[in-house]
Amino acid sequence: MNMIKMKNRKGSHVGMVLSFVIFVTFLIFLYTIVEPTIRMQRDKESLLDYLKIELMERFSTDLTSASITINKTLPQPCIELLNLVTELNITPVVIVKGELGKIFPSKIEGNDFKIDRGTEEIEEFFFKIYYSGEFEEVIGWTFDGECKSYDKDLEQYTIGLVRTDEYIFETKINDLIEEYETNYDNLKSDLNLPLGNEFGFSLIHSDETKIGTEEREISADIYAREIPVQYVDEEANINSGFINILVW
Repeated sequence: MNMIKMKNRKGSHVGMVLSFVIFVTFLIFLYTIVEPTIRMQRDKESLLDYLKIELMERFSTDLTSASITINKTLPQPCIELLNLVTELNITPVVIVKGELGKIFPSKIEGNDFKIDRGTEEIEEFFFKIYYSGEFEEVIGWTFDGECKSYDKDLEQYTIGLVRTDEYIFETKINDLIEEYETNYDNLKSDLNLPLGNEFGFSLIHSDETKIGTEEREISADIYAREIPVQYVDEEANINSGFINILVW
């Protein structure tokens, strides 16, 4: 009887050891299959993190805004704010908007800044001036009459809040899209992308339309990162949207 029990114990121990060896072998086999995928995913996630920093830097620049209040309104279509260019260090191309967001033609002459408020908004007395190196002229100057001068030192106009913030600019995204389409290899080199990696990007507007790099037929796995942003369009409107970055 004792001999039979000892044989059963030896048999059960051998079975346990064999089962353990099979289990460990299975885990090793499973790891060898899954590990390359895990490593690939980790590498692509790191690349997305890197591209997020690089592209956001390329898309961004400063936007300065300043509010101006005319303290004495006269029925004159054109107003000239004396020495405003020096006061605000205004760049050559600016966008001027009224209280309701309408864009007014503007013009720099020396240190003075002219605004054509037209005949319909002849009583407009509050303006917001936006300037950045990214802006192009939105409305050309056509007024050829006399402008009424306003002097800050005589308290005829007041400079309100002036602030400078960094924003994503749609124009910069368009510029990089053009570079991507015309000189992709050089762009990858400038971004120091590791060999064997490709990328694309797009801006998704608040109305869900988008601009971006050309869509390609891709057989590899695609990894994506969507980043909420505020971006400035060509008329100095600040909008909400998403930057979508793809790598494969």
